[in-house]
Amino acid sequence: MSDQETKVLTGLMERRALEAEFDALAQAQNASERTRRAQRIADRGSAGLPVFLVRLDTDDPHVRGGLGLVAQRMARDIVVPALKAAIRSRDRTDRTRVTALTLLNRYLDEPVSDDLLAAIRDPGSMALQSLRELIGAMDANRASIVEYLDQLAQQPPEVPGMLMQALPQLMPHPHLVALLRMFAQSENARLAQQAVDLLGRTRTPEALLALTSLTAALPPDRAALADRGQRKLRMSGVQAVPAAPLSAWRAFLSPVDGTGAQVIWFVCQQGAAAGVTAMTIAAGDPAGIVAAFGGADVAATDVPPAVPVGEILAVPQPGDRRPLMLLSVPFAAGRQAAQDAVQMSWRSGNPPPLLFRFLNDMIWQYGGVEAEVKVEAADDLGRFTAGVLDHPAFAGWFWQAPALYDAAAKLGLKHPLSARAAAVAQLAEEAFGATDVTSYARRLLANANWLRLAGQDEAAALAQAAAAQLKAAPPGESPFVRRLIGIGLDIAAINLRSGYDLRQDT
Repeated sequence: MSDQETKVLTGLMERRALEAEFDALAQAQNASERTRRAQRIADRGSAGLPVFLVRLDTDDPHVRGGLGLVAQRMARDIVVPALKAAIRSRDRTDRTRVTALTLLNRYLDEPVSDDLLAAIRDPGSMALQSLRELIGAMDANRASIVEYLDQLAQQPPEVPGMLMQALPQLMPHPHLVALLRMFAQSENARLAQQAVDLLGRTRTPEALLALTSLTAALPPDRAALADRGQRKLRMSGVQAVPAAPLSAWRAFLSPVDGTGAQVIWFVCQQGAAAGVTAMTIAAGDPAGIVAAFGGADVAATDVPPAVPVGEILAVPQPGDRRPLMLLSVPFAAGRQAAQDAVQMSWRSGNPPPLLFRFLNDMIWQYGGVEAEVKVEAADDLGRFTAGVLDHPAFAGWFWQAPALYDAAAKLGLKHPLSARAAAVAQLAEEAFGATDVTSYARRLLANANWLRLAGQDEAAALAQAAAAQLKAAPPGESPFVRRLIGIGLDIAAINLRSGYDLRQDT
């Protein structure tokens, strides 16, 4: 046998061995086995590339997932150009191109450029395949939709529209109902309206629950559309039962801190043996909801213990931070705080984060929340409003602004109290603006509600009086504002002596 014939035979044997490896990878179900087999193929280097490229012609999500594992382990300077060439090649099928696009984007974090997307002759097929893969991923882990949408946000702007056009062909799959619910909470108003419309035409209990939750999750104009859709479904005979009774839920609220931050906890446990469903929301003023965490089957040790409504828990915090005060409140009160934060998000132009949009149906599946009627504070408390800052719920409250550092530097180390008072008055008149007034009034009302839920009515009335005073008169006339600024001025002076200057950070 000649050397040439030997090389040909060796090449054929190697290819057959690689084919066998890819077959075994496609059949493997165990995650660790799939990873091991993908690494073995990747270890073959460029020798495995021809077989790898042939295998791209598939619409099986499981096979694609295995190819993705291989791609992640191959040298990028080999696999990325090969995948892009496969997309641009006129000899490849659209199915091959879609697989190559998927591997580039989902497994290799390579952005999909317009020219690569334009190489797809049938974008609808690509969209359908993407949706089928999402369904497969959510079968394994429902929260995978968050990663899917995070990647989608990096795609050309027309891609979500392509998915929306393809969705009716696969409806009414429950996972796609979840996708529509997420689309309805998108920054893209047109996409959101299309999602609400399609949900309204989907006569399933899952669609009804999605629309019900959206009546509380969306800004008022979109919420009205969702409410109309869920009413039509109910009138057509569709019925839906929430996953858990209201009585299974408990909620916890922290007071609003000096930066406007608040923590909201929701915990649901149906029986001692059942897993715990929980969601933690981090909200802030004026940003609204800034983060969310949680899900089903959360460890019971990771959530606040069940205590009577009105009881305050002191939750330890990392480092030398003061413990977090968590008040056990009725579920409705927790939902009201969450809805206030959601609407603040939409007003601020910062839509809630993806994980919150995914998780929020656990608390909104019961519909919206009746707005609480606020009681006006008595006018005769106005002169005492500075005292509210002595309450533990207001620990750490002070005004923070660069202007404080200007004033502190001008005062110097030694100065009479009259000079400090004059500096505070000037800051209240010239630097404490309309945005500060609105924000602090909102925070005071939130804490007034917290204090009322804690059964501390006198402190609640004082906080509400401070908020009313802020709205009714210039800031300089408010004892609360003058003290808030005074504390901030003292902290600015201490910071300057220690070498920290806020003005250098702005």
